[in-house]
This record gives sequence, structure tokens and C-alpha cells, in this order.
Amino acid sequence: MVGGIGGCLAQRGARGVPSDARLRARRCAVTALGIALEITPPRERRPELLLRRARLLGGCASSVHVIQRPARQTSLEASIDLERAGISAVWHVTNRGRGAAEIEAEIERAARSGLSAALVVRGESGPEDRKDTPALRTLVARIRSALPGARIGVTMNPYLEPERALPNLWPKLEAGATFVQTQPVFAASTLCGVGERIRQRAPGVSILPMVIPIVSAVAAERLALRLRLPLPGRFAATLASGGEPGGWTLFSQTLRGLRGSGVADGLAVMTQEMDPPAAFAERIRLALRESGWA
Repeated sequence: MVGGIGGCLAQRGARGVPSDARLRARRCAVTALGIALEITPPRERRPELLLRRARLLGGCASSVHVIQRPARQTSLEASIDLERAGISAVWHVTNRGRGAAEIEAEIERAARSGLSAALVVRGESGPEDRKDTPALRTLVARIRSALPGARIGVTMNPYLEPERALPNLWPKLEAGATFVQTQPVFAASTLCGVGERIRQRAPGVSILPMVIPIVSAVAAERLALRLRLPLPGRFAATLASGGEPGGWTLFSQTLRGLRGSGVADGLAVMTQEMDPPAAFAERIRLALRESGWA
């Protein structure tokens, strides 16, 4: 079981436990970053559907990340719609297969619209990069210049060895990124090694692990195949024997482990279904409250 203080702090032992002052600082960071909900926008502009998805977690979510996907309302336009509705939005900026002029036009529109948060990502599979496709670190620097004071994030794969993951991360942080969002994690131990390295080199940068509730063996298999992520061995056994209640137990254990780990300053919550039922959303909120995140 991964829960309570049994995350990275316990694994480091007494010598590695942060001071009370550092723990208080990290708790303040958690409060500031809070819970983000990651949603998929509609296929076309439908404000009522967008708002329904954005309000899934109610007051538990302090911001809403809008995924950029082909054949859907763009993350930029959806983020602008959310901001106009009074919802703090995080615009996803992708560079895969895109030219500099196209991205620059988006940045200028974001600046004119008053957006104040962005996540810079490669984007899903698509066309090959162009000769003028800007590097992610270049985009971070450009957005930092165009949106002064904005929260700018980048992504990281915590399943890679730190020696592979971190050399790609440092230039983006040096360019002005202030938070790191990870791929979905299912145990606090996944973040320990790489999270501690980030803490040491960039103590002002926040770490935002993504979490996804998985409540069936079929859902677990589908997610593992789609994201090419290794799921802990206990997941299959627990879901096989415990069904949906077992899945919620696993989700709660993950949340508690991250809350006590010392390497998570908030959470990015995503659901496998674009429009899960109200009971599913309430169960997420309950897990967030019981684990101390909300």
C-alpha cells in the first residue's frame, strides 16, 4: 500500500526528510497550485458542453487544462471561452508539425485575450516537423515574453531514467517554465528519484503529477496500451478481485501517497471518459477530500 507519509520521504529515511520550514513552503505551494482538471474540448465550438466538462469537479478544481487534439475546438479558443466564463484555463501549446508563424499567431492571440497559463507540449502524433518548427524551450521563452507573469508548464515522462528525462527538462526550466506536469502516475515512488532531482536544481519549480482513476481491468488495459505506460502489478490483481471498489481504493492510495511524498505540489486529474457520470465525478471529489488534496 502506498499512502500517507509512505512515499518519497519515507524512502529517503530520516537524513533526507526536509526541515519543517521546507515542508511548510511545500504545503503553501500545494495550496497555490491546487487541483487541475484536464479535459478534451468538443469537436466544434459548443460552450455549454465545454463548460459542463470544465465543471466536472466543481470547486475542487482550481484550473482547467484543455487538451489540444485534431478535429476539435482548439485548446486556445476553448481556453479563451473558459476564461470569459470565469474559469481559470490552461492553454496547451503544441509544436509537432507546426511552423513558427502559425504558433506565433496563437501566442499573440493568447496575449490579446489575457490568458495567464499555458502548458507547452509536443502534441499527439501528426505530421513531421517543418524546418521552422520551434523547439519547446524556444516556445517557453517566447510565451514568457508575450505573457509576463503567466504560469508556464512543460511535461516530463517520470518512467524514464533521470539521466534521460532531465537533460531535456533543464533547458525548458531555464527558459522560464515554472511547473512540470508528468504523465499519469499510479504510485508516489514513480516520482521519487526524478522529483528529488528537480527539487535540488530548481526548488522554485512546482511538480504536478497527472492522476487517472481506473476502476476496471478493461480500463487499465486500454490505458496502458494507449499511453504505453507500465501499470503496477497490483493493479490487475486488485481490479480482478475487487472490481470497481478496488479501483477506487487504488486511486485513493495513489492520492495519499502523492500527498505525503514531498514531490507533488498539486494534481492534474484526467478521466478516461470525456463525459463521466455525476456519480463518478463525486467519487473523485470524495477521494480528493479524504486524501487531503481538497
